Amino acid sequence: MLRTIGLVLATVGTAVLTAPVSLPIIVTTIGGYVAVAGGVISAVSQLTVEKNEQPQ
Repeated sequence: MLRTIGLVLATVGTAVLTAPVSLPIIVTTIGGYVAVAGGVISAVSQLTVEKNEQPQ
C-alpha cells in the first residue's frame, strides 16, 4: 500500500514538473519535492518487505 502511495506521489510530482503550461516557481518547486518524496517512499517500502512465510 505504501509503495502505491509513493508511486502516486511521484506521478503527480512529475506531472506538475512536465506541465505544458507555465506554472509559478513555488508550484514547480513543490512538484519536485513531491516527486522525490514519492520515489523515496516507493524505494524504501520495497526494501523493507516483511515476509510472514513459515519454513516447512
